[in-house]
Amino acid sequence: MIPLILCALFSAVPRASAQAGPAVMVGDSEQTIKRGDIEVFAKITGVATAQDTYDIYAPFDGRVEDVMVDLFDQVTVEGVMARLVSIEMAALLDSTNENSRQQTESRWKGVFDYYPIKPPFPGIVTKIHAQAHTKVYKGDRLFTVAKRVVIVGRNTEKLYSNLEPGMTAELASGKNSDLKLKTTLSDFIRLKGSPYFNRLWLEVTTLQTGIRIGGRFDGFLFVGRSEDTMLVPRTALLERSGRKYLIMEVETGLADETLTEILKPGLHFINPRYPKTGEPAKERTDGKDKKID
Repeated sequence: MIPLILCALFSAVPRASAQAGPAVMVGDSEQTIKRGDIEVFAKITGVATAQDTYDIYAPFDGRVEDVMVDLFDQVTVEGVMARLVSIEMAALLDSTNENSRQQTESRWKGVFDYYPIKPPFPGIVTKIHAQAHTKVYKGDRLFTVAKRVVIVGRNTEKLYSNLEPGMTAELASGKNSDLKLKTTLSDFIRLKGSPYFNRLWLEVTTLQTGIRIGGRFDGFLFVGRSEDTMLVPRTALLERSGRKYLIMEVETGLADETLTEILKPGLHFINPRYPKTGEPAKERTDGKDKKID
């Protein structure tokens, strides 16, 4: 025989502890614990922010001849962002008409030449301070580049599972759905006053052109997947002081007047029933309902 232990976890709770959560009664509907798969995603939204930014400066007095990147372009250490020429080279080019410029450049190559501006680290261009055909002085700021891009956001639907750093998410730009980002959860914190919503920090794992700093991105965070696991409705669980309980069937062994041996859990459970406003909570005892004063 497999008897049912119903609400045993709460029958011995003193009056002072009963305020830890809402009073409940045992329901009448018995259900079976199922086996199956569960996969959890969290819908999220956020704004792209620049992290670990650095500036690129003019290495000498001269002139910017060409700016070869646009705002929010991805740059690499091999890529040329701009070309500078010395003051002497600029004067020489200004004295040459457009038709003979290429010949002049070839003739003076090695004496006066273009100086390529390359970033020391890969990243995303967040600001362009230089303009083509403008004079610059040594130490003038030319570009600002972000080494990292982090999406700062939150989940927009209730999340009942725990988060862990390293979870992955795929996001799409709110203005360009073709621009998709792969991100990794680097940090999170629960929003004040809400057990289901979190502030999220998701680092973009692969930088690409078009990531607009300040732009909105939406997508889904992959929380986890379990296969062939035991499943019950979330509403069947009771929570007290951060712990979760299930009113479930157990197989018993020896028993005396005060103690019963628990051998193993069964495969059935009973949903708790919360009383309506004004309805006294009841406790099931020996098949009868007992009021909790």
